[in-house]
Parts: sequence; structure tokens; C-alpha cells
Amino acid sequence: MGSRWKKNVWLGLLAVVGLVFGVAIRPATHLWQARALDTEQSYSPGPGRADDVSRLNPTVMRTIAIDPDSAVALRQIRQLLLVAQARHLPVALAGAHHSMGGHTLAPNGLRLDLRPFKYLSLDTVSNVLTAGSGARWADIIPYLNHHGRAVATMQSDNVFTVGGSLSVNCHGWQPNQPPIAATVESVRVLLADGRLLTCSRRENRELFGLVLGGYGLFGIILEARLRTVPNEVYAYGRVAGPAADYVRTYRQHVDANARVHLAYGRLNVTPTNFLEQATLHYFATKRRAAPGQPLATPGLTEFKRTVFAGSKHDAYGKQLRWDLEQLFSRAQAGKEFSRNEIMNESPALYLNRSANQTDILHEYFIPARNFNAFRRALQRRVPRYQADLLNITLRNVYADTDTFLPYAREEVFGFVLFFNQALGPAAEADMAALTQELIAEAEQLDGTYYLPYRLHATPAQLRRVYPQFPAFVRLKRRYDPQELFQSRFYQRYRTTVDVSSAPVTSLP
Repeated sequence: MGSRWKKNVWLGLLAVVGLVFGVAIRPATHLWQARALDTEQSYSPGPGRADDVSRLNPTVMRTIAIDPDSAVALRQIRQLLLVAQARHLPVALAGAHHSMGGHTLAPNGLRLDLRPFKYLSLDTVSNVLTAGSGARWADIIPYLNHHGRAVATMQSDNVFTVGGSLSVNCHGWQPNQPPIAATVESVRVLLADGRLLTCSRRENRELFGLVLGGYGLFGIILEARLRTVPNEVYAYGRVAGPAADYVRTYRQHVDANARVHLAYGRLNVTPTNFLEQATLHYFATKRRAAPGQPLATPGLTEFKRTVFAGSKHDAYGKQLRWDLEQLFSRAQAGKEFSRNEIMNESPALYLNRSANQTDILHEYFIPARNFNAFRRALQRRVPRYQADLLNITLRNVYADTDTFLPYAREEVFGFVLFFNQALGPAAEADMAALTQELIAEAEQLDGTYYLPYRLHATPAQLRRVYPQFPAFVRLKRRYDPQELFQSRFYQRYRTTVDVSSAPVTSLP
């Protein structure tokens, strides 16, 4: 009897071990293979060429780094502009190069790399930060952290520069807020004719609204004065549920809670539950963070990267990623993080290392009333194409009343789509067709699309979604008659609009 009982116990233990091993072996094997394939493969646009993060815009041009000393830099840039004018060379402006439509590239021209130009100064009375346009958020966050302050509005990653962020009028996880332009006190802008102007809501207001969200076409942002907020400790919360209920969930847990200061959502992109499930992530104030509180690193970056890489073109990998993210976020609920810790995130988690693929962003801004209509449009449209949808992040943005080309004209929810696509003409044509369909869907729902990404919108779509664009071009030619500041974006769309009759209306 005893030996039979022991035998049954051993058989039971073996069965449990076998079950655990069987459950674990597939994800372990999958992640091991994903890790092995995720190797760094060098990319160069070629000698005498420049590119951006898309790796789809190799462009013949010369890149010149700007001196970090402000006095030297001003003389250097003015001299470069004189040379460019004399030689009829277009000038493009660049920071972190993360726009994807050639916005930092002008064929056969000069590209000014402003990243060295990154000085910082905080007025501890007004709590306004003065930053050189080349300063990255990765430089700014530790600097402000020392003073107990934090960035008011920025993207969800720290790699971008101030100048680049202002030029695209970025936004991020800051809910119930307009884009970054609303946090700008003033900017110093160098025009094509060498004039250095201070622009604000009181001084040179028209140019203020054109430079912010102006994609480097009106002048060079040399410096910005930005409002900051207190660095606070937040408690993390989450709510998972049907995607159809996301806006209602957002209203209950973000709008109704004044202590929530960061929030974003995720949609499930697995084939079996495609865009049917959503998770709202939010951070609510607990207390002020002490000045100089250590900035803890997120941790597990390589593991998270492997999980993300394993979701590319793999239904099982997508399901595994969603399940692990749900498990991890549930375990994190109630934990505390400082605002600066949350915002000090590197894009190393997801940057593409492959030589034959690239990752492409789209973003569509949809009024809350049409949230589910656009979600259903994505469910219909995206599966018809070859591009691999890896992620959808949801963000809330309030109306922008500062810039000439606002993408948020009322409260909207931003759908940030992250695709993987192969390099080559067929994949690019596939992505262009999908993009045009999604822009058409957004347009029908009183929405807009974001301009820093691939130039797949037709000229007619751009004019309809941004009806003030012809006036934007006309004003550009007023401030820059020789069209010195250019880019692939500008060259693609400038000749497709009739600006002779475009009314030029200033901001209200």
C-alpha cells in the first residue's frame, strides 16, 4: 500500500513537472529564437548622404554640427545661411532625426545638426526652463529632477530634442492637456535673413504660431522657454476591459480624478481579439518628490525588447506579449514612481535593428464621439494589408489654440499605430495604400492625421484635412521669400496648392 501511494505521488509530481515544462517550453523557445534574431545590423545611407529613423529617405546632402557655444553658434549659422543663399542650397534642420517623412532632409542641401546646442537654465522663481534647441529630454529630465521639477509636456520617450518636439508640436501621456505648444512661454528664432526674433503670445505672435508645429520651415528655433511642473510621486493604476468601453473608462478614472497626471491606453492587436480589448494605464499623485530623488531605471529592458521583437509577424508572439503585459501591469498596480522616472524612458525597447525591415508610425486624432467608429474602421482596414501592426497606444489631447496647423481642434483621442514593414517598393506601396485609406476614414469622422510621418497622404487629402495649408505656404514665402528652409515634406506638398488666392488669416 505504502509503495503504491509513493508511486502515485511520484507519478503526480512528474505529471505536474511535465505540465509546467510543457507550458513553459514554447514561450521559452519562442523568446530564445526572437532574441537570437534580434541582432544589430549596420545601416548607412551611403557616403555624402543623410537619412532619418525611417531608413527610407537616403538623401544627398551635407550635415554640419552646430557649435554648443551660443555666441559662436549664432555666427556660425548666420554664415552658413549666407553661403546657402549665395549657392542656392536648401537648408534643413535636424535634431534626433525621428520624423519619418524627410522633414529633416533637403536634397543637395545643407542639414544643420542642432544636437550640440543644448544648454539648460532654470529660473527657480518662475520655474521656467530655458533650453537650447538641441537639448534632449534625456538631458533635461535629470537636470530638472535635481531641482524637484519635471517636464510639463513631451513625448513618451526621452530621445527627442526640444527643437524637434516644438517643430512637430508633440504630445504624450499628459492627459487633458493641449500639445506642447501650450507650455511654451517664448522661443528665439533665427530667420532666413539673419534676424533673431523673440516670439511669444505677446511678441511676434503670428510667427510664434507658425514656428510651433511648423516643421522647421519658418526659421531656426535656437532657444525655448518652457513651463515646468513639480516632480511628484505617482501611484500606478490600471483598468482592463472591452475596447468599446474605453472612453467611458477614461472618463471614470482620468476625467473624474484630478490627481491623475499621466495616462495612456493600449489596444489588443492579437489576431484572435483584434482591437476588442483595451487597458487604461494611469498615474495619480501621492506626494511631492524630494529634489534630487534618484531616477531609477525601468529595468528588464532586454527582456521586454525580446518580447516585443518576438511579436513581429507572429500571432503567437503577439498573444504572448499581450498576456505578459497584462500579467506584469497587474503585478505593478499600486506601485509608486516619480514623474521623472516614468518620463525618462529610452526607445531602446523597440528601435529596429534589422537591415531589411523598418518600423513606421502613424497617428490619427479622433473626437471622443467617434472613437469606436474609427476603431471599427481599423478592424476592417488593417488586416487587408501586408504591414504588420505591432502596437496601438491611445492618448488624450485637448484643443490646440496656439499653432497655425493644429491637429487637435477639439478634444481628441490619438491612435498611435506602430507598424513593421519590409524595405522595398512593394512594401512601401502597400503602406501608402493603407495610410490613404486610414486618412480617409479619419477625415470622415472629423479627425486628422499627424504630419511628421511618411508622406503617403495625397495632396488633396492634406488640403482637406488641413484646409489652412495653402495659407501656411503663403506665409512661409512671406517670412522666407527665397524658400531657404526646405525639406522633403515641403517639396512634396508646396507645389500642389494654389497659394495665389489663399487667404492669410492670423491666429485669433
